[in-house]
Amino acid sequence: MTQFNEDAMLREVQLAHYCSHPIRVTGDMVRRETGEVVRRTLKLACRDRRKVVCPACSYLYQGDAWILTALGIRGGQEIDPAVSVHPRLFATLTAPSFGPVHNLQCLQTASRRNVGSDLCQHGHPVRCFVKHVDNDPLLGSPICADCFDYQGAVLWNAHVSRLWDRTMIQLRRAVAAQGHTTSRQLRDVARINYLKVAEFQKRGLVHIHVVLRADGPEHSHTPPPSWLDENVLATCLDNVVRNVYVNTPDDRRITWGQQLTIDDLGSSAKDPVKVARYIAKYSTKTTDGSLELARRFKSRLQIERLASGDHLRQLALTTWDLGGDAQFETLNLRFHAQVLGYSGQLMTKSRGYSTTFTALRSKRAAFTEPNNEFLTLGGFTYGGRGYNDPWSSELAEMLHTMHQQQRVERAQRRWKGHVADPEVPVESDIQGSVSSSEPHREMLVAPQSPVIPGDVSTHE
Repeated sequence: MTQFNEDAMLREVQLAHYCSHPIRVTGDMVRRETGEVVRRTLKLACRDRRKVVCPACSYLYQGDAWILTALGIRGGQEIDPAVSVHPRLFATLTAPSFGPVHNLQCLQTASRRNVGSDLCQHGHPVRCFVKHVDNDPLLGSPICADCFDYQGAVLWNAHVSRLWDRTMIQLRRAVAAQGHTTSRQLRDVARINYLKVAEFQKRGLVHIHVVLRADGPEHSHTPPPSWLDENVLATCLDNVVRNVYVNTPDDRRITWGQQLTIDDLGSSAKDPVKVARYIAKYSTKTTDGSLELARRFKSRLQIERLASGDHLRQLALTTWDLGGDAQFETLNLRFHAQVLGYSGQLMTKSRGYSTTFTALRSKRAAFTEPNNEFLTLGGFTYGGRGYNDPWSSELAEMLHTMHQQQRVERAQRRWKGHVADPEVPVESDIQGSVSSSEPHREMLVAPQSPVIPGDVSTHE
């Protein structure tokens, strides 16, 4: 490879901001200095949120997710800082059991119940006496695959978004009842805002992490009524989760699992910065962290050849097969077989919770716009995916990893400098950006691909 080719490859990767699979578009642009109209082909970052698909774009998405979550917890930008004293909860809602599975507590549970000699109807032990470790491939898989309700698990994933919608409807009604009003009139005195992220457990079922916040009628800009505090919100949520349900086309009842955790973010037990980091961490994950389950299937044969393990393969096969059943046609299950039937967005929020991904991207574009050599003129046409040189993708991922590590090291040095200074408290604002799992907050104004009219992100 010549020096010219090396320089061209490096320049190509830098202009795409280290994206692994950039989008090529062609259109007319105007040179700022001369006013000359030139036709250019640009490579835009793909903006894919999934780390296994594009590390660079997912890193930026994770940073945006952190900002979006943190703003709703403690305020900032257009969100009133007074939200930091509004009632706020962090809750985890889980799926019910569809059969015993291997987990980290297998040995303790089996020993405590002392029923290790019992067998299921298929001749398999009903308990596991093995002490599993974190990376054990058996974790999440059923102790008896014949006893596991695969159809019920897939249908639960397919209906969890509807179940969450029903939960919020019932929660607002329950809160309104506490204030002796109706859910329609509740808007005049209070609003319940939320942000949630879906996470796949090892057993292939979705559970939900959610931040709930009680506001006044103008969302973050007004406080909630005095009667709506953390205890009222937590009690209403607990009662609703225990009783809410939706029905499937085959008359199954879809409910939440028995495990429910509710934490008060206003107490010292939960650090809001860590909660934002925790939620942002899951915003870039796929079903099992592999590339196999990050893309849609075109045939049943593709699923049969999966190397993701027998359990996840069977869940995907069940999803595909149920998709061919007329009574489940409206669920579009084959389209969502790679996510085991889950059809919702991975991260969603109410309008009044905080800002949006679009607003954050617009601020980055406005920040970098004065440095752009060209201005856009008219529309652009799609020209494909990828770099000119096939080696550029590997170069992009390597350079991204280097830049990411350098950011982490800079943040650690700054944090150590604050700790060494006796005038600066240890609980400083920089604490939230030290961990390598959280992108540094300077990403709010980090360079990104130029904004082009009609350019729409498919992963917001």
